[in-house]
Amino acid sequence: MVKSFQYIYNDEHSLNQFIIENGLDRHPSLFIQAFVGNSQLEAIQELQDQINRLVPRSTLIGCSSKGQVADGKIVSGIVLSFTLFEKTKVKALLQEKSDSSKQLGIQMCEEIGQADTKAFIIFSSHLQLDVQEFLDGVSEGGGDTVIAGGVSSDLPQKSHTYVFTNQHISTDGFVSASLNGDGLMVHSHAVEEWQEVGPAFKVTKVRGHIVDGINFMKPIRLLEMYLGERFVKDLPDSSIEFPFLAKEKNDSVAVYIMNVLPNGSVELSQEVEEGQEVSFGFASVQDIIQTTTKLLAQLKRHPVETHYVYNCVARRRYISEVTKQELSYFNRISQVSGFFSYGEFGRKGGKPKLMAHSLTYLGLSEGVREPIKDLKVDFQLTPETDAMMSLTHLIHTAEKDIQELTHNIQISEEYYRSLFDNNTDFVYSTDLNGRFNSLNPSFIKTFGFTKDEILGKSALQFIREEDTGRVRRHFYRAMEGREQYYDLPIASKNGEVNFFQIKNIPITVNGECVGIFGIGRNVTKERQFEKKITQLAYYDGETDLPNKMKFREIVDEHISRAKKKKREMAVLFLDMDRFKMINDTLGHWAGDLIMKELAKRIQATLPKGAYPGRFSGDTFTVLLTKDVNESTISDITDAIMKTIQAPFTYQGKEFYISVSIGVGIFPRDGEESTDLLRNADSALTRAKSKGGNNTVYFSRDMKEDNTRKVEMEAHLRRAIDREELFVAYQPIMNISDRSLIGCESLLRWHHPSWGMISPVEFIPLAEETGLIYDIGKWVLVESCLQLKKWLDQQADDFYISVNVSAQQFQHPTFHCDVKEALVISGLKPEYLCLELTETIMLHDAAHTIEVMKSLADLGVKLAIDDFGTGYSSLSYLKHLPLHILKIDRSFVQNMNDHTPDVAIVQSIATMGKGLNMKVVAEGVETNEQFQLLKQLGCDYAQGFLIERPMSSDKMNTYLEGRNLVPSQKP
Repeated sequence: MVKSFQYIYNDEHSLNQFIIENGLDRHPSLFIQAFVGNSQLEAIQELQDQINRLVPRSTLIGCSSKGQVADGKIVSGIVLSFTLFEKTKVKALLQEKSDSSKQLGIQMCEEIGQADTKAFIIFSSHLQLDVQEFLDGVSEGGGDTVIAGGVSSDLPQKSHTYVFTNQHISTDGFVSASLNGDGLMVHSHAVEEWQEVGPAFKVTKVRGHIVDGINFMKPIRLLEMYLGERFVKDLPDSSIEFPFLAKEKNDSVAVYIMNVLPNGSVELSQEVEEGQEVSFGFASVQDIIQTTTKLLAQLKRHPVETHYVYNCVARRRYISEVTKQELSYFNRISQVSGFFSYGEFGRKGGKPKLMAHSLTYLGLSEGVREPIKDLKVDFQLTPETDAMMSLTHLIHTAEKDIQELTHNIQISEEYYRSLFDNNTDFVYSTDLNGRFNSLNPSFIKTFGFTKDEILGKSALQFIREEDTGRVRRHFYRAMEGREQYYDLPIASKNGEVNFFQIKNIPITVNGECVGIFGIGRNVTKERQFEKKITQLAYYDGETDLPNKMKFREIVDEHISRAKKKKREMAVLFLDMDRFKMINDTLGHWAGDLIMKELAKRIQATLPKGAYPGRFSGDTFTVLLTKDVNESTISDITDAIMKTIQAPFTYQGKEFYISVSIGVGIFPRDGEESTDLLRNADSALTRAKSKGGNNTVYFSRDMKEDNTRKVEMEAHLRRAIDREELFVAYQPIMNISDRSLIGCESLLRWHHPSWGMISPVEFIPLAEETGLIYDIGKWVLVESCLQLKKWLDQQADDFYISVNVSAQQFQHPTFHCDVKEALVISGLKPEYLCLELTETIMLHDAAHTIEVMKSLADLGVKLAIDDFGTGYSSLSYLKHLPLHILKIDRSFVQNMNDHTPDVAIVQSIATMGKGLNMKVVAEGVETNEQFQLLKQLGCDYAQGFLIERPMSSDKMNTYLEGRNLVPSQKP
C-alpha cells in the first residue's frame, strides 16, 4: 500500500524524531516532496543535508512555493510530504535550462522514464522556461504517461525561486520524479473552468511569444481600456486574474502575460498565431464547484491511498473559501499535500498543458480501499464568492447592452467617419445622381472653387470629356458596394492639370446605398517619378532602347498576336566583334559613345514593324514582325553589317567594327519567347565561333549540341564522385637505347551510358565551366600516387608527365596544389613533370614566369607541350626554367624527306640542345619516323609505335614485361 506523512518543518531534532517515530528511515522506497515557501538558498541546502543524513535512501524533489498544503490545510511553513511505497520505485532528475525546452522534456523521459512508469511529477523554477515546450517534449518522449506538478514563480527577476533534488539546486530549470511500478494505480484530474468576459479580439501582429498588436492596437493600451490602469500597473501578477483565452478549434486555452515590454507589447506564456481570436477569461466559480464535486464523488466511490494537489495562487487569492473547502474534502478521503503555483500541469484534450487558475490532482494507490460512506460534499459559498458570480453575470448583461447601443449609433458613425475637416486629402460626397452634396476644406483649397460653384452640380462637369465613361463605370461599381480606386487628371479653376488618385466608397444606410464618398490625393509627382522608374527599369540608360526585360515583353506580346494571325517573325541577336578592344584602347567613356552611335545606325536601317533592343553589353537584339522571310531577313542583316562596318571617328582617328548575327525564326525555332531567344543566341554563338562578321540561322543541330553540352556538364560535375574519370598512361622512350624514361598521364572519361568520351569534347567544357581546376587537381594527385607506387616496387627511375591547363596554372593556389600532391603521394619533386601549353604566356606573362620559377625551385620539371604551334616567343623561352620541349604531333606525322616539317623538327631539336633542354617527339607511329627522329637528334619519343595510352593495370603489365617491376602474379 501507499502511505503518506505530512510534516511542517521546525528544526533538525524534531525532524529526526518525526522520522524515527514513523519508521521512515527503515523504508527502502521513500519519496519526499519539499515545498519550501520563500526559503533562501542556505536554508534549502541545510534541509538537503539533513534529509540526506537522516534518510539517505530517500528520493527528494522540491521547489519554492507561494503557499503550502499539509493535511488538507494551507500553511505558511516548509512542508515535507513523505510517501512510502511497497511496490513502486522513484527516480528523480534536475535539468538546467537549455536552448530547447522540448529537448529537455524528451531527455527527461529517456533518463528516468521506464516501461512501467505510471506518472511524472514535475516542478519548474519559473514560467520563463518555455514550460509548454517542455511538456510537449514529455508528451513526445513519455506518451500517455500521467503528468502533474506546477511552476514555482512567474518572473525570475522578481526574486529567486528554486527547484532541487537530494544533491542539486537550480534557479533556472526543471525537477522531475518518475513513479515506476506495475503495481501502482494512478488517478489524475485537472479542474480548470473559464468563462469568457467582454468582446473577442483578433491578434494582428505577433512574433512567437511576443504580441505586438491586438485589434491593431498595442496590447497594453487595449488592456488599459478594458481592465483599467490598476490592472495594467500590477502586470504581470494581475494577469492571473484575467488571462487571455486563446481559441483553438473547439477549445480555449488560458494564456497569461509573463512580461510587459517598454513599447507596449506583451510576452505571453505560450505562442499564439496572427489572426487567432482571444478574449478575457474569468474563473467560473459555479463550474469549478460542479467539476470538483463530481471528482470528489468519484473518489468517494473509489478512494485512493494518498494524493497530491497543485493549486493556482489565484484560487487562493480570489476564491480562497472554495479552495479551503476543496482541500478539506480531499483530505477526508486520504492525506493530501501540495503547493500553490503560478501554472499547473495536467492533461487537456489528451495532451499535457500548462494551465492557469486550476487545480491538478494526482491520486496514488497500490491496493484497493473500501468506499467512503459518510462523506457529503456541500460547498458553502461566502458573500464574496456570491458577489463574484453576480459580477460576472452583470458583465455579460452589460456587454449585450453595449452591443445594442453600438448598433443604434452605427448608421450615423458610418456616414460621418470619413469626413474630417483637417484631412489633407480632399473629401466629398455625392448623391446617387453624382451631384456634390458635401465638401471638405481641402477640396476648396485644391481646386480653387467656392462651395457655391460646386455643390449641387454634377461631378462630370469638372473632368475631361474623354474620362466621363470611365468615371461613370467606377461610380456604378461603388453603388454596388465595391470600393473603387483610379487615377484621374483634373483641372483646377486656374486651368492647372494635376493627377489625382480617387477612392470611391458607398454610403450605406439600413443596407442600402444612399450616396458615394470620394477621397482624392494629388499624386502628380509620384506618377512622374513612377514614369522615370519605369524608364530606368525597362530601358537601357545609354541608348534608350528596350532592355532585356522589356524586349522579352515585346516579343511575348507579338508572339501572342502572331499565333492568332499565323504569321512568322524573326529575332536577331547582334554582337559586336572584338568590342572589348575598343573599351581597352579608348576607355569605357569612348566605348559608350560608340555604343550610342551603333544604336542609331541599327535603328536607321530597320524597316517598319522592327523593334530594336539592347540585350546586354555589346549585344543588341531586333524583333522583325512584318514580311518575314529569309530574303527580307538577309537584306536587313546585310544592311546592318554594312552600316556597322562603316568607320567610327573618335578624336580624329578612325576605328572599324564588325558584327556577328544570329537569327531565330518564329514559330520554326521556338513558339515561346524563351525558346526563340535562346535559339537565336545559340545561332549567334555559332557565328562568333566561325570567326565573326557573318550571319548564322538557327538549326536543329545547334539545339542538339547545346542539349548535349548541358547534359554533359551535369554528368561531368558528378564524374569524379561516380569514379567515371580515370587516368591513362602512355610511355615515353629514350630514342638512343629504347629505355623507358617517363610516361604521360592522360585523363579519360568512361560514361556508363555514352561510353568513352573524347577529351577533345569534355576538356574544353571543363575549362569553360571552371570544373577543370578540381579535375586537374585530382589528376595531379592520382598521377603522383601511381608513380610512387611503381617506384616503390623497384621500378627503374622514370618520371610522370601531367598536363596542366592555362586556367589551372593561373589559379592562385596552383603552387600549393603541386606541393600538396607531392606530400600526399610522397613522390620526390624531380619525378614530376608539368606539361604547359605555349598559350599560358598570353595570360599575365610576369605572373606566369614567377610561378614557373617557384615550381622549378621546388624541383619539379617543366615542359612546353605542342611546341611550334602556339606563342613560340624565343625571347621568353630563353628566360623560362624549362626542362623539356615536346614537338607537336602534326610535325612528326607529316615528316618525309621532302617536306619542311623535317627541317622544323631538326631546328627544334637543335634549339633544345642549345637551351639545354630535352626534346620529346609526340605522335610517333612508324619505325621510319622513329629512325628519322634519331637522325635529327631528338632525345625522346612518344606515340602508338611505342604504346597506346593504357590503364594503370595494363601499364603494370607493360612494366612487368620490361622487367621494370616485380610480377604481381602468384
